[in-house]
Amino acid sequence: MVTIVKHEWHSHDRQYAIELDETLLSEIYPDLDEDEISELLVQIETGYKDIDEVINDAWDNDVEIEWEFQYDDCWTDRKGGYDITYALGDEDSWHSEPEPDPPYYKCSKCRWNGNRWTTLTAHLREDGSIIEDYFNSDEESHSTKETCPMCDSDVVLTEFGQKEEKEREERYARWDQEETDEETDEEADEKIAAELEELKREFDQLLTTAEDEIKKDHK
Repeated sequence: MVTIVKHEWHSHDRQYAIELDETLLSEIYPDLDEDEISELLVQIETGYKDIDEVINDAWDNDVEIEWEFQYDDCWTDRKGGYDITYALGDEDSWHSEPEPDPPYYKCSKCRWNGNRWTTLTAHLREDGSIIEDYFNSDEESHSTKETCPMCDSDVVLTEFGQKEEKEREERYARWDQEETDEETDEEADEKIAAELEELKREFDQLLTTAEDEIKKDHK
């Protein structure tokens, strides 16, 4: 089995891929026996057989190739058509979308769950009561909390959310510590610079005193 990659060249590269095996080659070349099909696959894999020719033969023999879409860099509406090229690929030619993150929050009452961007933000007074229609209210928000977009109930962190929050807190703590360390290093550098400056002044004073003593001795 050998991977064949199809590129549709618009303004950017749109990529598809298939696994070209003996079964598909037998559909494209029904007149070839098993040994000939195996030999043809080797020729394709080694680059001896032109891939474009194989694809064109498939079209000529009404064999539909079900390309698996991989990705495109950018959608383009460019007019005038586009070029198509084929090339040998390998296991790195296959691309798949990453699995979405598990739900971050879940509702404390209904069955809703979702990520941290799909909750509703409720603005609270100092006593914890919700300010209704906050954006059209003159009241100031004392704090906020996330609520369920389906029933306005409180939401709680899922196991994934708890893990993410812990990592976020650790990350912020690390950044704060690094900032504190940098400030401490700057303070230490300033202290050392001040001490060196003081030592220089003392040395200059000693040098001046020594020069004065030498002048007195010569008189």
